[in-house]
Amino acid sequence: MNRKRISRIGKYVLVTMLLTAVPASGWAQRMIKVSGTVYNIADKKKKVPFSGSVVYVYSCKTVAAAKDLKNSLDKDNTNFALFMNEDERAETDANGYYEILVPDNGALVFKAGLNKAILEKVSNRMKIDVEVDDGIYLKEVVVTGELKQIQPEPKASRLIGNRFYPYNTFLVPHGEGNKYSRLIVQPYVLNCATNDTVAFLRPLVYDGKEYHLTQTRRMGYDLKRDALEPYIQSRPLVNERMVIEWQDTVTVPDPNVNYSCYADFCIEDYNNVPFRKTYQINTCENKRPLKFLQYDLIALDMDFQKYPEKAQVEKFDTEDQVEISFEINSDRLTDDPKNQESLAGIRKKLNLILNEPGALLKEFHVIGKASPEGYYQQNLQLAQKRMQRIQQEVIGVLPHAVAERVYQNPQAEVASWDEVAELLEKDSLMETAGFIRKVVRELPDQMNRQGQRIKASKGYRTVIVPYLEQLRQVKYLCRYDIYREPTDKEVMAAYRRKGLDGMYTRYEYWKLLQLLKDSQEKEAVARKAYEESLSMKRPWVLAGNTLAKLYLEKDVTDTRILEPLIDRTIFTVNYERKNMDTGRTEIINPIEVVVNQLCMYIKAGDFENASVMAKLIPEDYKEFDLVKAYAWAMGGYFQGGNTPEETQRATETFRTICQSSVQNEAVMNLALETPQGNAQADKALEQMADESPVKWYLKAVTEARKGDVGLTEAALYLVRCFNLDQKMIVTAQNDGEFTKEIVETALEMYKNQ
Repeated sequence: MNRKRISRIGKYVLVTMLLTAVPASGWAQRMIKVSGTVYNIADKKKKVPFSGSVVYVYSCKTVAAAKDLKNSLDKDNTNFALFMNEDERAETDANGYYEILVPDNGALVFKAGLNKAILEKVSNRMKIDVEVDDGIYLKEVVVTGELKQIQPEPKASRLIGNRFYPYNTFLVPHGEGNKYSRLIVQPYVLNCATNDTVAFLRPLVYDGKEYHLTQTRRMGYDLKRDALEPYIQSRPLVNERMVIEWQDTVTVPDPNVNYSCYADFCIEDYNNVPFRKTYQINTCENKRPLKFLQYDLIALDMDFQKYPEKAQVEKFDTEDQVEISFEINSDRLTDDPKNQESLAGIRKKLNLILNEPGALLKEFHVIGKASPEGYYQQNLQLAQKRMQRIQQEVIGVLPHAVAERVYQNPQAEVASWDEVAELLEKDSLMETAGFIRKVVRELPDQMNRQGQRIKASKGYRTVIVPYLEQLRQVKYLCRYDIYREPTDKEVMAAYRRKGLDGMYTRYEYWKLLQLLKDSQEKEAVARKAYEESLSMKRPWVLAGNTLAKLYLEKDVTDTRILEPLIDRTIFTVNYERKNMDTGRTEIINPIEVVVNQLCMYIKAGDFENASVMAKLIPEDYKEFDLVKAYAWAMGGYFQGGNTPEETQRATETFRTICQSSVQNEAVMNLALETPQGNAQADKALEQMADESPVKWYLKAVTEARKGDVGLTEAALYLVRCFNLDQKMIVTAQNDGEFTKEIVETALEMYKNQ
């Protein structure tokens, strides 16, 4: 049977895999077991059971349903059969025999290869034989040919993390090589998206026996003069057919794109190059067994209190103001307790300034005020007495040497009637306030006459006098400089005033990184602080780690940030080292910095450096085992090993990831690419939810690895995957796990649903 015929039959196998139950009829039906044999009557002299191929038998509850199914199969439309259950289909064995359950008034549909489907009504029959004219099959003829030139068949290579694993088998035909020639194979890797050369791999050089001897003589018996000497293989080039198994590993820059591998083949003798060609040896359909690995990256913040910055003392201009009230027409204080509290507060403040090493008293002003009630000159004299009274009581606590250096500007004044009007307006007494302002306008600069007219007004005692009491007071203003640490409020105020272009001390940066809530603002401040520290050759770990953490949280990658903060020669984290120059103890490789850099390298797809970061984290830090395991797995270090330690680490890596989720267990076992691994992956996939497109994709992978036997099932599972997530179509088309035939079959079924 030719391959096309087998492929078509495979499609009909495909349609039988996802059948679901047809709704039951409204009347009762008795299920019976029908059996029989399907015969091939192509040979008119005798009929023989179908044995060369499988005949598919479908059980239909009604004759109408059987007719629909027959029409669908005859049109090569497999969609109709997708809704049948497993117990509604069967296939013949090697002797053409079948058994199937069917209602006694239902029907059977038989489909043999490319033949038209046959419908048989059951009509209470329990044995139904069917005859099909399937033609006479010719014996299979195998034609073999001899390869005349080196021409490798392109393979689908593996890509784990950013490690690319090209491989192939090179056949050197009989007569192509000889003992007088040299074969050179130069593989190189291309980026499939840009067609740029990514890397040149280690070349292979095979010398014929005589060529090697002659080359040795030509090099003056010093083969090191031959540039290709390090790559000469021990196996000689001969005239007979040679099979060269080749594989290599190369680190590629971006694990998210596809790569292919080409090789230049050259056979040369002493004078000529009789053969030179370039072949593709690995396709762009890369196998990515770990692309569905689940993981959560971390973004660690540092404890600011463990990395404190000392505040720099700064000069602040400060002032205090206090008001003291007096009795009517007197310089005696009222009985209000606030008066004594204010005086005591003034004396205490002055004493604090005197005793504070960082404080300096600059100015002390006393302003005595009297209400406008009565005669102006008398009121002014009263204001002066009140001012002098307070100044004597307060300044008296200052030593003479201090007092004489303090700028003093005592003042006495009488409140105007306009001030009284303002107080009335605040309480919405607009009529009375308007009257007072009118008097002031009519009698400008005549305080005494203003007072007489206002005093004679109606409501003076009841309305205006209470407001005059507020103007019988003394104010004092104490200004001084104090050298101290800035408060949080002052730091934020300075930042709001100066913005990002301002100059800040490290303490102020330290405060801002804790006070700022907006992530964009914090990122900008952290970047500025860190860049300033780098420019001074003193990388600030707190600013650098804060910046990296903010980058990780918004999925931005920059591995340059934390690299200056990591000492790779110290094979651990949180290592305390005393600086001989400063005498201070420094923490080398803080755990937060190393973990964040590990995650940053993972995001960047640089799994080589991620593995280095993972090695710096001791086993005691169990909370980071999974992210370390992910870095090692994506670096390809999850199986094998050159030392017992590497083997143990690979085993632990594999176990840790498998235990993290059912999906990861399936992915890791598939990555082994062994029959045992595939079987274990199948078991894990059964535990995943049917709503997961990844489940059906990975099940398709396990079937595709079975070769032609699994082609149909692989396509079926891909259709189910595409139905759940259409974006997986592109993934499958670029996946080296699947042949074109599998993907095309799945797409045809998907589109014809």
